[in-house]
Amino acid sequence: MAFPERSETFATNDVRALRARGVEVDVQCLRTRHPDNDTMLEARGLSGLEVDHNGIGATARGILAAITRPRSALATLRWVLTQRGGRGPRNDVIAGLLLLPRAFDIIAILERRRPDVVHMFWGHYPAIVGHLVQSRLPTVVTSISINAYDLEWEYPGTPPVARSADVVRTHAHVNLERLVPFLGIPKERIEVIYNGIDIDRVDRLAGGIVKDPLSIVAIGRLAESKGMAEVVSAFERVRRTHPGATLDVVGDGPERRSLEDLARRIGVAYAIRFHGHVAHDDAVRLMWRSRVVMLLSRATGERLPNVIKEGMACRCVCVTTPTPGIEELVRDGTTGFVVQASDVESAAAIVNDVFAGRVDVAGMTERASAHVRAHFDLATTVSRYRDIWTHAVTQRTGASSRTHS
Repeated sequence: MAFPERSETFATNDVRALRARGVEVDVQCLRTRHPDNDTMLEARGLSGLEVDHNGIGATARGILAAITRPRSALATLRWVLTQRGGRGPRNDVIAGLLLLPRAFDIIAILERRRPDVVHMFWGHYPAIVGHLVQSRLPTVVTSISINAYDLEWEYPGTPPVARSADVVRTHAHVNLERLVPFLGIPKERIEVIYNGIDIDRVDRLAGGIVKDPLSIVAIGRLAESKGMAEVVSAFERVRRTHPGATLDVVGDGPERRSLEDLARRIGVAYAIRFHGHVAHDDAVRLMWRSRVVMLLSRATGERLPNVIKEGMACRCVCVTTPTPGIEELVRDGTTGFVVQASDVESAAAIVNDVFAGRVDVAGMTERASAHVRAHFDLATTVSRYRDIWTHAVTQRTGASSRTHS
């Protein structure tokens, strides 16, 4: 939808790693260009990447492309008008109509470039582009990723595109139970590829950093569902026992002012640093310095949060919540701790035990780091992408050759 985004790094991680392995990548976005586009690309090692965005020019080109492809335009218009009944935050039909010119702009670009693979990074509105590719470029491999937000949304256009796609991917095994009935395809057709973290990059950022034994970091969007108020409240309880404890809050959002007010009201504002948005590398350095990473999210779309993976890789004790599939990442009491989102007392008690030496921190963080490195290393996850796409292209090429022989 948009690329790059401040609030996520897994898409940029994937693109950077694919390019490093010789895969030629360009990005087509359905949304407009972010004001910090160039700065974010440079900070994430993606300078020179070709990224096309939505906008007035793209809309004009898309309308022209639709006019010159009247049959596709009418067929796609009818298709978009039937996409009703999703659980998304807006009217799917209206949003689809507004995005239709950009979708035709993208298909015109793809018809000129003829890529081997078109991958829909999200499974909701990007499915409009997928539908066009499947109808107009039948020899091109289509790949679609169904992520947590897509599962909550259930955009009606996703299943038909997924059923016709060469590759269907999701990012956690827990998703399969819902995906199979939603998409109407067998479980065996769905590839589970975790969102990986760049272990090599994380390790390079550790140089010279020493853990602060009484430090906590919380990273995420400052929205009510992310549970940052509970983090601040738990921190106040930790301070009662460990008055030297500190909390770094990284991220921005609509709740920032209320969180700062809460910190003042309960008397811990002087021990909390609200950093706002920071570069991803700086956030990782903060994790390397911190003893504990705390994420008390109750967001319904939370699945295997990257901040917990990175915290585990940085050898932090991670305290998180029982969001769907968390057992694939954190084993409670073994590689971290899992508490209910509203259970401030238990979260504080765990941190107090960590700070007091009542937890085998060395053993826990070593096990956590080993688990992430074995299962969530970007080098491994991106190699799986490349392998399944290569196989799909080979299969599609072979089928095309047989058809024309």
